Amino acid sequence: MDRLIQGAIQVARRVGKGAAALALHYSGARELLSAVQRRAVGGRRILILSYHRVVADFAQEAKRSLQTLNIEQKTFRRHLEVLQESHDVVSLDDALSVLDGTRQAARDVAVLTFDDGYRDVYRHAFPVMRDLRVPGVVYVPSAFVGTDRRLGHDRLFAALRQMEARGIGPMAVGVGNPGERWLIDAFEGNAGSQLVLERLIARHPTPGLLRLADALEDRLGLSSLRAPEGELPMSWEMLREMDAHGIVTGAHTAEHTVLTNQRLDDARREIAQCKAVLEKGLKKPVKHFAYCNGYYSAGVAQVLRAEGFVSAVTTEDMPNAPGVDPFALKRKVLWEGSSAGVLGFYSKPLIACQFEDTFGMLAVQKPVMGARPTNFGTAGRAGAEQGISAHG
Repeated sequence: MDRLIQGAIQVARRVGKGAAALALHYSGARELLSAVQRRAVGGRRILILSYHRVVADFAQEAKRSLQTLNIEQKTFRRHLEVLQESHDVVSLDDALSVLDGTRQAARDVAVLTFDDGYRDVYRHAFPVMRDLRVPGVVYVPSAFVGTDRRLGHDRLFAALRQMEARGIGPMAVGVGNPGERWLIDAFEGNAGSQLVLERLIARHPTPGLLRLADALEDRLGLSSLRAPEGELPMSWEMLREMDAHGIVTGAHTAEHTVLTNQRLDDARREIAQCKAVLEKGLKKPVKHFAYCNGYYSAGVAQVLRAEGFVSAVTTEDMPNAPGVDPFALKRKVLWEGSSAGVLGFYSKPLIACQFEDTFGMLAVQKPVMGARPTNFGTAGRAGAEQGISAHG
């Protein structure tokens, strides 16, 4: 029943937002609000967009993967076409120059970014970007490049979906502690698979979650199943080809680690390892970084500066104005549903409002902030996961 209520609330929100977008777009209020905000911040705004997977068939992928990471190729193209009507799409380096005042912009500018290094970004996003001649950044976890390994959140989500489909509760799956305790807490309130996953990632260290994924796959008989091709990581050759067309590679830790859930010393090693591996594989400097799950801290940002990075992006949904901290850049995360209007189909007015931050200006959409305390600890939860194994 709780999930039915949540589903009804989501539909109501979509309808309300879609209707508001239609009114704001066709009345001219969207452009007026943008002009007011531009004047208020004292210059051009920098919109940084974040995508994950670009897929051939959204409905098909939604049956087997985390749908909020996916956008269909034809919808992605529509996004870029609308974006180019109001923004100049530039490289991240050019956007940083606008932010620090060393470069002038005739219009608001936008930067395209992709997290996690999925193979279908090469197959489905790259051809569109090459056709429209727009640059971008692909943030990749270095340990996965050129392998057939699946990212931890994809593995966990697949296992959680199997638990749901088979009617298996967190105590019955038999992973032992602390994994069982983590699952019980995450399933509180009869949460669905996606919310359970979000809670696990937010609360627990990544190494422990990878061990939990091992244990769940073992118990559920999923270890031998192959992931969809597009969900696998890109190869070095793919990254180099994209780089040659202006889509550069950025760092996203080694193991897709939420750094604020790790001790700072462990975070430092993860960052340094990622940078070294990527630069060796690409044979060029890697200057830009994306925080996994959007979580960051002053200590982690200091480590990034020391390692030679020049920027880092969050998932805080706000435009960037001159004077923003380059190690806390804001991004708008988009997927197929981000432009679904009143009837559930693509809506140009809605995506135009998304790009202009209209809902943020009206305070009907609030960003989830990513700043966290620096973790200087030596034990606590970071050591608790040692008891998890594939054998309980």
